[in-house]
Amino acid sequence: MGWRPCSGHTVAPKLHGSTWAAEPKYETGVRSMDHLGQRWADLGIPTTPLEAAPHLSDALGGPRVFFKRDDLTGVGLGGNKLRKLEYLLGDALSRGADTVITTAAAQSNFLRITAAACRRLGLTPVFFVRAKANEELTGNALCYRLTGAEVHVVSTADPYSESTIHAMKEYAGDLERRGRTPYLIHLGTFSGPLATLGYVDGTRELIAQARSAQVVFDHAFVAVGSGGTMAGMLLAFADAQMPCTVTGVSVCEPARRLTDMICDFTERAAELIDIKVRVPRHSVHVIDSFIGAGHGIPSSESLEAVKLVARTEGIFLDPIYTGKAMAALIAGVRNGEIRRGANVLFMHTGGAPNLFRHAEAFRNMLDRSEIDGNYRG
Repeated sequence: MGWRPCSGHTVAPKLHGSTWAAEPKYETGVRSMDHLGQRWADLGIPTTPLEAAPHLSDALGGPRVFFKRDDLTGVGLGGNKLRKLEYLLGDALSRGADTVITTAAAQSNFLRITAAACRRLGLTPVFFVRAKANEELTGNALCYRLTGAEVHVVSTADPYSESTIHAMKEYAGDLERRGRTPYLIHLGTFSGPLATLGYVDGTRELIAQARSAQVVFDHAFVAVGSGGTMAGMLLAFADAQMPCTVTGVSVCEPARRLTDMICDFTERAAELIDIKVRVPRHSVHVIDSFIGAGHGIPSSESLEAVKLVARTEGIFLDPIYTGKAMAALIAGVRNGEIRRGANVLFMHTGGAPNLFRHAEAFRNMLDRSEIDGNYRG
């Protein structure tokens, strides 16, 4: 692993039972970075499986559900953010950066993966963390603290706060005066279009897998925080002329705000790699009815969704991101919006540390016998 000019091909899969893995003879095109003439950071992401979920499908009494397992991307316990970081950190390295400055909430999956990826590439991670001063050392926070990331706590809860971005830029200036070369990342604003390219690539990989397995997706569900994953999916589906309805399930922001961001990201990302198609606003379907009590707080629906998937497929979601997206998928089946014979993709974006952090919420929903076990003297 390291960094290098991008020259790889997105390849289609070979069928192995209910899982599709890569087979090099099917080529669908080069990675997005080839169009930029820049370097990208090779973080060793494997072709992640596309898996059928027959037991979950049976439990829902209808559609065929498939998981794109981007929880298995590798570095830093894996997750969708790693695909974005190949582009963002590649850009940082091409500019001679030695330090990466970014911001997110204390229990952010992005911070965990960024810290690990930075250390893998010899970069210093600096985080402006939206948290309380006495934030519990668990979950994602424990992971990035273990890497030795430099952490500055900020009081604002708004991920798009101008004051936080100003503080990041001010600190970058301090580093420059000390001879360092910082690189700033903010997924929801100026870094969004470049990050989107990671999911143009990821979705091209998925499309190749689906074609090899002769599966046409009618629906796709994905958790949405900063919007780049959904933007990349929409752009790649449009470029491949695949009329899949993508539902983005907001975990934090109003649907209108996310829709504006995603429209902007798809347009600017398309310009970066010279894709001629455009994603019309009416194709950007974001819902905000599964946020629950707020960002970072499990909902009863997400807890039940996590339990159902674990008990039918042995796949672990988390109650903050993927659990809420799965709750939306389940609701779509139960209310008839998704027909019984449909093929439904679920983009598994990772987030396992949040599962352990909310153990108490699961304790309250599990039967006592499931917690204590059956005692045998």
